[in-house]
Amino acid sequence: MSSPLRPLHVGKFLPPPFAGMETHVDTLLRAIANESAPTLVASEPTGRQSHPLEGLPYRVISVPYYGMVASVPLCPGMLKAVRTEYRQGRANLMHVHAPNPWGDMAILRAPKDLPVVMTWHSDIVRQRTLLRFYGSVQQAALRRADRILVFTPNHYESSAQLHVERLDQKIEFVPIGIDFDALDNTLSDTRVQAELQQWVQGRPLILTVGRHVYYKGYNHLLAAMARLRSDAVLLMVGTGPLLADLQRQCQELGLGARVRFMGEVDRAALVTALRQCDLFCLPSIERAEAFGIASAEAMACGKPTVVCDLRNGVNFLNRAGETSLIAPPRDEAALADALDTLARDAGLRERMGAAARAWVRARFDIAAMREGTLALYRKLV
Repeated sequence: MSSPLRPLHVGKFLPPPFAGMETHVDTLLRAIANESAPTLVASEPTGRQSHPLEGLPYRVISVPYYGMVASVPLCPGMLKAVRTEYRQGRANLMHVHAPNPWGDMAILRAPKDLPVVMTWHSDIVRQRTLLRFYGSVQQAALRRADRILVFTPNHYESSAQLHVERLDQKIEFVPIGIDFDALDNTLSDTRVQAELQQWVQGRPLILTVGRHVYYKGYNHLLAAMARLRSDAVLLMVGTGPLLADLQRQCQELGLGARVRFMGEVDRAALVTALRQCDLFCLPSIERAEAFGIASAEAMACGKPTVVCDLRNGVNFLNRAGETSLIAPPRDEAALADALDTLARDAGLRERMGAAARAWVRARFDIAAMREGTLALYRKLV
């Protein structure tokens, strides 16, 4: 008889906010909780707008957070927390969400007989100086891992760091899963809906969702908005270290009446924005953006998308000419043209939106992620 599954997940931040890696980790742990006893070890930045972690079907261990250096959270307590879990028999498998230096170090300190799985969310792109010193640790962790999960073939094919070592026999494709039932059953926030309708006044509404960080390319999106020939407006959901810079750029471009910064919002408000928008834009300019969960959710709501050509998982999800229009990274004129094309053509939006909904719901259902992950766990434990 196989051992009960007790996977210990090592992430960066606790959910919420529900974006990026945190969204995936939360969705995955909820999905596997009925057939395993998962635990999440992660940090929670002090002062972050958050909501209580109540009613979660998995254990959470929060470790102290002391700031960020080169996009890495300073939380050395993570190593002790992870070690305590497997030493006390509460974990029989480690699952690290990478890139994550603390997770890599935890892998290298783990017992040799502890199965290790890594989910490769993206390469380290900007922090090349860090990679010079840390790359050997990362590669040692990759060699130690028993399996490396990627969401799409493009994740593996576009990765420089996964091709440094001979890792192809460890690679497994398990699609990222979107909880479509939860998405469909989330009630819209009527107050947010009314406020958006009053502001939009029938104009095409472009939505973007994400942290305000360099690789998201929001400065290029604002520059593209200033070039639009249509009367489309932009709603930006999220926050981050570049928020003040983006707000200043918005005012300098004279976009104050056409761009609204919504900040960090709860799930109901986010789903309301997804339903109210006419199209979604993911203007990310670097391969640090490797998929785009928010764009997948927008597509599941029947919205067409505009994204940049990153030649990775983003462009596996967003299919050029079928569900999405594609612009070269940092090409503000091309980005503006793509946004205008959809903003001015309701028929095209409807056709692409229908194709987007069908594609995402067929390919990225939560059941495939759950079954693929559990099957791998059972093979290793």
